[in-house]
Amino acid sequence: MPNRSYLPDPDRWLTVAVPAGLAILLIGGLACLLLAVSVREANDLVIQRDRHLAASILDQAVRRIAHDQESVTDWDEAVRHLHGPFDPDWIDDNIGLWMNMYFGHERIVILDPQDRPIYASLGTSRAEPAVYDAIAPVARPMVAAVRRALASGTWHSADPTIRSPGANDIVVVDGHPAMLSVKPVVPSTQKIKQDPRDAYVHLAVHYLDGSFLKELQQTYQFEGARFSWRDRPRTDELSFALRNDAGQAVGYLIWRVHLPGQILAGRMVPALLATLCAILVVVAVLVASLRKGARALRASEALARHRAFHDVLTELPNRACFNERLAAACRAGSRDTSLLLLDLDRFKQVNDTLGHPAGDALIRAVGTRLKQAAPQTATVARLGGDEFAILLPRTDEADALRLCEAIVDAIEAPFAIDGTAAEVGVSIGLASMREAAAPEVLIRRADQALYRAKRAGGGFVTAEGEGAVAPVAQPLAA
Repeated sequence: MPNRSYLPDPDRWLTVAVPAGLAILLIGGLACLLLAVSVREANDLVIQRDRHLAASILDQAVRRIAHDQESVTDWDEAVRHLHGPFDPDWIDDNIGLWMNMYFGHERIVILDPQDRPIYASLGTSRAEPAVYDAIAPVARPMVAAVRRALASGTWHSADPTIRSPGANDIVVVDGHPAMLSVKPVVPSTQKIKQDPRDAYVHLAVHYLDGSFLKELQQTYQFEGARFSWRDRPRTDELSFALRNDAGQAVGYLIWRVHLPGQILAGRMVPALLATLCAILVVVAVLVASLRKGARALRASEALARHRAFHDVLTELPNRACFNERLAAACRAGSRDTSLLLLDLDRFKQVNDTLGHPAGDALIRAVGTRLKQAAPQTATVARLGGDEFAILLPRTDEADALRLCEAIVDAIEAPFAIDGTAAEVGVSIGLASMREAAAPEVLIRRADQALYRAKRAGGGFVTAEGEGAVAPVAQPLAA
């Protein structure tokens, strides 16, 4: 009897659930990786944008300080007063303290044609010219470069707003990072002639850790902008190096930055985790449902397979199952196999007298007694109606005869059916497979022996060969 199932084993659904779970985790991992890459790219874009903006603001500030200077250095009156009698009050009001009050420059120095300081101011106060010494080491090369450009006579600016040569750099002044700009004092018209070698030089210093930071915060929305000598921003801050013309970092601008990637991650990660958990729950529920369904289907399949090869009334193997087992025994050439065909005697009278339900109960009772009498290795089958068959593997003829006697005795004992003692008999045809034979040959021999037993009035008869009729093995019941 075939018993192969094409349904998945419900106890092996773990082999499906585990790969499914791993696949979900892999998808979740890829989603997290994609999110991480997106977060990093979004953060990098903001960081690049902010740093590029900081560089542009710094470049504009340097250009602006030079432009601020030209408002007083590219001026006929400035040339005339510097070459005339020294008037510090005029310088305060026009090209010295005025630069602090109007543009916020923290330090102003004026050098004569021999590069000697003749005037200085600190913030809103006039100072001794000697304060130049603090910036002289970095200023001298810049002053020399400006004088060379002025003396060459070929200097020209690509920026139409810049009218005279100049030099600028980021330096440290009195412990402050600062922009230092150098400009010559030149005539603004052709009315005054000045030899380039006789030009005075104007130096302006604007601190980067003062009003410049306030401008970053208020105008450009650089939240919490501050200056640091070391590149040590906090986790929520961004830094930008202030480099001089030599490429050396003088210090660092640091400000608080709101990275969109972190905001995105803060919003997406919980949602992603919740989604993955929901998917895992759904998969778990589906796997449990499929497992339950598979068990139900396997149970249904097993029941259908059982019913296809078993008699509904007695639960014994039916004719189809019996034929398959007999065919298997014949193919194996089992010479010690015996076949018993049984037919109940006087069953019709019981069925007609007590009714069909009683007849069914009698058939079930007969099946039970046959199972009890036959060895466990035997196949006891109901072929239909009141016909039964027993296949005995590994049994010699003597054992088969003793089984026939036991069956006759068991069946002749009265059956209690609905409070009534029902008595029936049994006729048995016995055939032994002493030589290789086809199933139909063995059945025909046993059927012929059964026929002779029925004609003799009951009991059992053996068949020794094709067409041979053996004598009755015991007195037949009348």
